[in-house]
Amino acid sequence: MIRLRMHEFIGRQIGRTGKVSQAWFDARLAEQGGSLITWMVLNNSDHRPSQRELADRMYIEAPTLVAHLDRLERDGLVERRRDPDDRRVVRVSITPAGSELRDRLRVVAERCDVELRSLLSDNEQRVLERTLTRLHAHFSSSAAERKSGGT
Repeated sequence: MIRLRMHEFIGRQIGRTGKVSQAWFDARLAEQGGSLITWMVLNNSDHRPSQRELADRMYIEAPTLVAHLDRLERDGLVERRRDPDDRRVVRVSITPAGSELRDRLRVVAERCDVELRSLLSDNEQRVLERTLTRLHAHFSSSAAERKSGGT
């Protein structure tokens, strides 16, 4: 059996990097009065998505999203309304205050993206984007198979 030190496992490297980069991004958003969750909700709430659609876009469970929406609604950033065509569906819409915060957070996100890209050459960026896309597709497919009971 080959023994590898923990830091040599690529999955661990991806997880560790994701965790620290997410915390870095969240801290930058907090400087403008936001958070990663706030950014994700506001950035994905154009066109009045249903709560289910929004949860799917954010890759979180619906009950987790509801807790965040409760807070954002209390803060006056989003509103929830029943869909008039299907009363079982709750639609999320962004308020003017939410749009203003989203625009400020977008500037932060763009600056963070520029900073991250500055660490890589153009070729490294292309390779990283392709690699992350392929890994995401693999794990998304595996998760979907597990959820549907497939092998």
